[in-house]
Amino acid sequence: MMEEEELEFVEELEAVLQLTPEVQLAIEQVFPSQDPLDRADFNAVEYINTLFPTEQSLANIDEVVNKIRLKIRRLDDNIRTVVRGQTNVGQDGRQALEEAQKAIQQLFGKIKDIKDKAEKSEQMVKEITRDIKQLDHAKRHLTTSITTLNHLHMLAGGVDSLEAMTRRRQYGEVANLLQGVMNVLEHFHKYMGIPQIRQLSERTLC
Repeated sequence: MMEEEELEFVEELEAVLQLTPEVQLAIEQVFPSQDPLDRADFNAVEYINTLFPTEQSLANIDEVVNKIRLKIRRLDDNIRTVVRGQTNVGQDGRQALEEAQKAIQQLFGKIKDIKDKAEKSEQMVKEITRDIKQLDHAKRHLTTSITTLNHLHMLAGGVDSLEAMTRRRQYGEVANLLQGVMNVLEHFHKYMGIPQIRQLSERTLC
């Protein structure tokens, strides 16, 4: 009964350790080996028969067993080394991941700062643009006001000159000046509601 259970265990173990031909070929290419134990078609019975081809060779069984045990210990040592290496790699990987996460957080922080500064700059540009528009509007009003005042000065001076020439009966000069005064007066049609402007207009027409 025990032998049957052991046989089943061996068969199950062989099934688990059975590699596909592609995987086995890749392993052989990466790690070439002449050791019969590394062969995909390894046969334990044939291997033992190779070690002990005759009954006389069984006298060296202790030496062979010791060699196999030594080989097993070396394999165990190699496995431990690989496992420790993987542990170190895992620790290094975690550390690298943490550093990468910190770097990403710092990057996001810088991006946020740049975005905030960009928003502030955009707001400043809007405010400056608004101020420039207000200044431009004020400039246009100021220019219009200066032009209007200049026309008003010309109108008032022209009306005074017309009245003076009329009193001196300089009708020829009055005719020449009157056309210029009328041209200036056209700029004040929308201001006729202002008493002073209306008065100047009436003085011109008298």
